Amino acid sequence: MVLDLNQYRAAIGMFNIRSNRNSHHIAHKYNLYPSFFFFFTSFVIKALFSFINLSISLLVIFHYLYSPKYLVFHDAIILSFFHVFFVAKMLMLSGDVHSNPGPKEKSKLSVLHWNLGSIGAHNFEKLHLLQAFNSVYKYDIICISETFLDSSYSNDDQNLSIDGYNIIRADYPGNIKRGGVCIFHKDTLPIRFLNIFQLNECIAVEIVYENKKCVIVSLYRSPSQNVDEFNSFLTNFENMIETIFNSDPLLVLILGDFNAKLSSWRTDDSDTFEGISINDVTTSYGLTQMISEPTHILPNSSSCIDLIFCNQTNMITNCGVIPSLHQNCHHQLTFANLDFNVCIPPPYMRHVWHYNKANVDLIRRAIDLFNWEQAFQNFDVNKQVEIFNSTLLNIFRNFVPNENIIID
Repeated sequence: MVLDLNQYRAAIGMFNIRSNRNSHHIAHKYNLYPSFFFFFTSFVIKALFSFINLSISLLVIFHYLYSPKYLVFHDAIILSFFHVFFVAKMLMLSGDVHSNPGPKEKSKLSVLHWNLGSIGAHNFEKLHLLQAFNSVYKYDIICISETFLDSSYSNDDQNLSIDGYNIIRADYPGNIKRGGVCIFHKDTLPIRFLNIFQLNECIAVEIVYENKKCVIVSLYRSPSQNVDEFNSFLTNFENMIETIFNSDPLLVLILGDFNAKLSSWRTDDSDTFEGISINDVTTSYGLTQMISEPTHILPNSSSCIDLIFCNQTNMITNCGVIPSLHQNCHHQLTFANLDFNVCIPPPYMRHVWHYNKANVDLIRRAIDLFNWEQAFQNFDVNKQVEIFNSTLLNIFRNFVPNENIIID
């Protein structure tokens, strides 16, 4: 288990300052609660510093009142002692200064995704290319789709290692070499694995940056799913997102090969049922799809199916597509650079339509039963268009579930 900053300090016994709201909980958890002697010693030291500080302050005031001449050398010495004791006391009372502060937190995070189509293919050649590429760009988190790993590959296998990174895996169920995802993350990142969903080929992790919670999800959806399998995937996908947002994260980032297309993601792509359905779910939770370039390139076609969804697009300083590192891999790399110091915009209201839950039969019946000729009679074309639009919207409001949600 990766310790956070407070846990790190507790583990090395450095809760030597004023305890905060969580310090007692952490000390109890790790059996590190200070003894009575510790508190008594701390009280005596603080009292001693206070006494010395008061004595020197009175001495300096007395010296100024009864020595009208300008300061001489011994005056500077007295002032120096006063400054040292004053600073030392302030440090002890500050509550957030530690002699062993642990790893320095940073405000930026970089994430990469690549469907490389089998890590072990060609003697792990693609993973070696990825490691060489990452030696230059040093991404914090690397998400891999279609790993094609099974139990014959151990996490300690040197072929699966990237120097300075830990691996988290979600292999295809049944110990079959197909599909699957994994995440490589820097071993210095305070990452926590989240087991909160029913999707098999999916990994969710939580990172806390400067008290800001970030959840990153890597998943893969097979293009060979039938209708029932896709509906099951969609239900579990929505349940996963709901569970994540119930934990109140600041940032949610979902990356992966969804094998779904939508013209609003890339204008040259045609809409698919999978793309429309996934977009309905993500939009209802305020997630925006960020990639608009081809990510799967074949000799005679291309499509955008390797996607990145984010709920705080203002925190993404840069994102896009990187050409494939291997000539036989048709999937391109996608990336996102995040900055946690960016100001968060205020919440706003958004009207959302759940088209996947629409009652199509009742919509058709309402349109057929409406007397259009009588409604349009004795009106010019502009008024007819206005009546047509308002009538259709009224029908849709009745038979397509819709609601106002707050995007924050």
